[in-house]
Amino acid sequence: AGEEILGESTEVDASGNKRLPKIGEYMKKAVEEYYVKEGETATVKYIDPSYMVRSIPANAADALYCMQLAQNAVHGAMAGFTGFSVGLCNNKMVFLPIPRLVETSP
Repeated sequence: AGEEILGESTEVDASGNKRLPKIGEYMKKAVEEYYVKEGETATVKYIDPSYMVRSIPANAADALYCMQLAQNAVHGAMAGFTGFSVGLCNNKMVFLPIPRLVETSP
């Protein structure tokens, strides 16, 4: 995200993958500048989510859950469904329509 605003990076990581621009830091600065311009006070916190996603190795339950998500996603695609995500609802794997998932999203 952010390459349209911040430009494409020429840097690569240790694996040779292109480093993406730091959109989170850009957004934090832009929000702070907006509120200053409006004469308001705002405190904006930015936390790099890559550290929060997983900070410990996956365990057997994680592996099983990921396998079930993947299998059901493939099952839905092979059945001809599009525009869906897979999730766990009431201990059952279900297809969730993406428009329904995001209609109440902020």
